[in-house]
Amino acid sequence: MSAYADTGFIVSLYKEESTSADANSAIRNVEAPILLSELSVLEFRNATNLAVFRKETTEDARTIILKRFESDLEAGIFRAMPVPSSKLYSACARLSDAHSSTLGTRSLDLMHVAAALILGAETFLSFDSRQRSAAEAEGLEVLP
Repeated sequence: MSAYADTGFIVSLYKEESTSADANSAIRNVEAPILLSELSVLEFRNATNLAVFRKETTEDARTIILKRFESDLEAGIFRAMPVPSSKLYSACARLSDAHSSTLGTRSLDLMHVAAALILGAETFLSFDSRQRSAAEAEGLEVLP
């Protein structure tokens, strides 16, 4: 069963948050590699940099988090996959027409759901309620 993780889920694995225990539990129920888009990798890096700006962590701690994440990528726990922009944007437009007026999904929500679908994921790992609703509506199993 292939799984795709959104950025918030990934951050919960590396930075102590209220969702960290659930993220760690859910990750045990999916097979590696967990698929990521290149957007996820960028958003993860930016989230760690923003944590320094917000004084939620130190620069040294951020460096350690980024090294742990890169190590997990190299070890095959995660696999960052390219998603062709032509496919991504057309899928996002379809998802927007299908879900945004009823679920309130934002563009980045749709980009993650579209990436999961394009990459052939069967499971979607997220804590974002709008993403979760859109992913479920598209037939993906949603965890946690």
